[in-house]
Amino acid sequence: MSENTLCFDLIIRGGTVVDGTGSAPFAADVGIRGEHVAAIGDLHTAHALCVIEAGGCCVAPGFIDIHTHSDISLLYNPQQTSALVQGITTQVVGNCGIAMGLITDEPIFAYERRWLAPYGIRVTWEGRLARFHNLVDEQGAATHIIPQIGHGTLRKRVMGMERRPPTPAELSRMHELIEQAAEDGVWGFSTGLEYAPGSYSRTKEIIELAKTAAKHGLFYSTHLRDEADRLVEAVQEALRIGQEAGIPVQLSHHTADGERNWGLVHHTLQMVEAARAEGLDVMLDQYPYDAYLTSLLTGILPDWATEGGPDAVVDRLQKHSVREQIKREILALHPDWSEPAHWQRIVIATARNNRDLQGKSIRQIAHEWGCSPLDAVMDILVQEHTFVSAARFTMSEQDVRTVLKHPLTAVGSDAIATAPLGKMSLDRVHPRNYGTFPRVLGRYVRELRLLSLPEAVYKMTGLPARRLGLQDRGVLRKGAVADITVFNPLTVQDRATFEEPHQLPLGIEYVIVSGKVALQQGVPTGVLAGKVLLKRAR
Repeated sequence: MSENTLCFDLIIRGGTVVDGTGSAPFAADVGIRGEHVAAIGDLHTAHALCVIEAGGCCVAPGFIDIHTHSDISLLYNPQQTSALVQGITTQVVGNCGIAMGLITDEPIFAYERRWLAPYGIRVTWEGRLARFHNLVDEQGAATHIIPQIGHGTLRKRVMGMERRPPTPAELSRMHELIEQAAEDGVWGFSTGLEYAPGSYSRTKEIIELAKTAAKHGLFYSTHLRDEADRLVEAVQEALRIGQEAGIPVQLSHHTADGERNWGLVHHTLQMVEAARAEGLDVMLDQYPYDAYLTSLLTGILPDWATEGGPDAVVDRLQKHSVREQIKREILALHPDWSEPAHWQRIVIATARNNRDLQGKSIRQIAHEWGCSPLDAVMDILVQEHTFVSAARFTMSEQDVRTVLKHPLTAVGSDAIATAPLGKMSLDRVHPRNYGTFPRVLGRYVRELRLLSLPEAVYKMTGLPARRLGLQDRGVLRKGAVADITVFNPLTVQDRATFEEPHQLPLGIEYVIVSGKVALQQGVPTGVLAGKVLLKRAR
């Protein structure tokens, strides 16, 4: 019996297949039966329960977002709207050392619980990743989820916010938790060495923990210790960890922060290539924007001033003598921060106690309040109890292009999946939450021709699948899981901006997750066909 006489659950007809391998596109129909691709070819006489007419569109594997923080929003936003509308079918979570499945309801995790509190989510999983994964699967999710264990959360569980090396007993307990996480099916071990408490750790601690992760076949993803003036040293540290622990390395959202560091990515990319030539499996990921968004705290206060967590930080900032000491140390290290121009580039993103500050630069706020920019920063941190984010316009567009073009760079949004409605719409998020993947296809493929279409799709599908070791996703072929994105290459583009971030992209027409239509003509269908994918269960 030929394929043309068979009946399928779904046929995507008349499109151009971009299969995720980097090979040239080709015209073909795609037949789906159940959760898998059953046929690729000429299916014009075949029958199906449902047919998607894809003329003029590209049919690609579902996009795999190698770097997200959507474990934060899974329980209050199962639709994962801002991810789904980009064509994303799989998200890797637990990045930058932060793993929500590892937190408990203890006071030490008060900061993390503030992400969940507005939506009535209580921490009932008692810090066990398996229980968190079960909650997600029971509720359902629009995309698949690939979990990691985060070192910062791990350290917090064992040591709190103490700025010191672990004792042998504490280190042993962290090893035990990594073993447990591997049993629970995580794929990676992540660090956020710029964030407290990860920033309190020494390289030796990470190497020892990474050895346990390596034993279970995990990879090591890292938000580097410094992405600015000590970028080269931070990359050296990451490569050393990979080499000494014997673990694959993923350099997260690779960039060079600060104008004096622009262009350093040429050197760091050479370092990556040299390490690969010596046998280390090292890759990178990146989002296509020249500004980043993170906690206002990060990269401004000295490390010692963050010890103890939000209560201790607020207490220090309210003591005049300690505040003055912090300011002296900051300006001694960064004399250029005395210039107003620096603070014009730092813009408040989400401030839930002071929504009127959202979208204003620190320079503007300082002027309105009649104080120095550093005092404005510290007053905001006090008023928001440190729970405030800021966008920093300190990256280079040329560096973005240099890193994106590199053959080892995958696309990753660094986003928390959100939605343009209700309480979620009040937060001023980074436009990457809605626009990362369409922006690559629209701006960097169609407009600038920095990448070819097959190259770009490979960076979104086959390349992250290669990092993860996925055999049945990331490439569109017979027998693969039917995670598929259909997009119009002539109209696909991002619309989200820093001023208006909750804007859905154009040109992502259909998204199929496990054979079910999750996005139809750009509109979510409400289908929750995603699963938590466990490494041990492959």
